[in-house]
Amino acid sequence: MIREILANLERQLRAVILLRDLLEEEFAQLAVRDPGTVATLEFSIQELLRQLGGERRSLHALYAAMDPAARRLADVVGRFSAADAARAGELHAAIDAAEQQGAKQANRNYAMALGLYDVARSGLDNLRALLVPKKGVYGARGRMAAAHSGPSILNGRL
Repeated sequence: MIREILANLERQLRAVILLRDLLEEEFAQLAVRDPGTVATLEFSIQELLRQLGGERRSLHALYAAMDPAARRLADVVGRFSAADAARAGELHAAIDAAEQQGAKQANRNYAMALGLYDVARSGLDNLRALLVPKKGVYGARGRMAAAHSGPSILNGRL
């Protein structure tokens, strides 16, 4: 059972490191504005998160098999040998560090994506402002004519 817990923690560590690397690659692709690659990476990230969730559920089942009241590694690590407890602690610390790095990278990716969205949105707004006539009306010949306010007779325009 202890070997299974350690193997699960090792798989989780590799998965979290891969997740961090995928997030870094996603940031690089966001920087060069390659939406196709970003979308592919995002699908890979989502699948990896799904698998990581399965590993976590499996780990909690292993904890529960050792002690029905156990919810965390700290609840069962007392049953490990000294070497296994040290290895479990190292793996747990490494997973936590990799998760923190991944979270920081995910925040940077979010900020980059939001910034790119804002730039694209403002560019489209500016383009629309240039294309849409300002208070224009169609004249008798089907062309845009300057809009004027007030009665035409008083302005001398008939």
